[in-house]
Amino acid sequence: MAHLAIRLLGPFEVTLDGEPVTEFETRKTCALLAYLAAEADSAHRREALAEMLWPDRPEGAARANLRHTLRALRLAIGDYEAEPPFLITTREDISLNPDGDAWVDVGAFSASQPRLARLEAPDPEPLERALALYRGAFLEDLSLPDSTLFEEWRILKREQVQRQVLDLLSRLVAGYERRGEYERALAHAWRKVDLEPWDE
Repeated sequence: MAHLAIRLLGPFEVTLDGEPVTEFETRKTCALLAYLAAEADSAHRREALAEMLWPDRPEGAARANLRHTLRALRLAIGDYEAEPPFLITTREDISLNPDGDAWVDVGAFSASQPRLARLEAPDPEPLERALALYRGAFLEDLSLPDSTLFEEWRILKREQVQRQVLDLLSRLVAGYERRGEYERALAHAWRKVDLEPWDE
């Protein structure tokens, strides 16, 4: 079974069986994959995706662009050969296949948050593992200036993830201070300042 890894925290990066996938036709091909991967909990209507990515095009042209971009995406990630495929596509919807062998860093990061939040005095190791997934801001190198809806979604998602990262850093600082590990506490405190310099 082919394994697809999609990294959206920091630079956009995709690997298939450990090999980088670089043959994306356009930035909108990357954007389509990023959106489907980050919003993997539900199927997405084709017309909504077309409107998000091509807001300045008539509906018919936007839908045609989506069909072409989807085909290019499926070719790039080997979706036609994957069993089961990484994507589920119907005439109405497109989604990431929950039964496919695809791993998404932002999904793994977000899934860890409720469990970590329930821990009163957590072992720092699970927090450190979650934090290690954060290589940088959500989709820091992928933007679509001509697609307002995509940009609004990207910014909101980035802010949501950053709040979770700041919470993890605060908990790690407090945890290491309680343990007397002041150098490790200070390293995380400085990282928090880098992310939120206006927070005194």
